[in-house]
Amino acid sequence: ATNALDANNERTITEKLENFYKGKTVVVVAHRLSTVRNADQIVVLDEGKIVEVGNHESLTDLRGKYYELVKNQLELGN
Repeated sequence: ATNALDANNERTITEKLENFYKGKTVVVVAHRLSTVRNADQIVVLDEGKIVEVGNHESLTDLRGKYYELVKNQLELGN
C-alpha cells in the first residue's frame, strides 16, 4: 500500500520490492501507474473486464484505456 507515500519514499520502497520480486510471479493492484510501469505485463480492467494487456510501452502505443490513465495522471501531476 504505497498510495499514502510521497514520491521519494514510494520510489525507495518500489526499488526494494523489485529486487525482492525478481524471479517471482507477483500480482499488484494499483491506482498509481508508477507502481506498475516497469511490470512485464499490465492487465487493464474496465468495469470488471479485461480490456488491454501488455507492457507500459505497448499499452501507451495502443492509445486506449491505459494511455488515457497515463495521460490523465500526468496532467494532474499524480
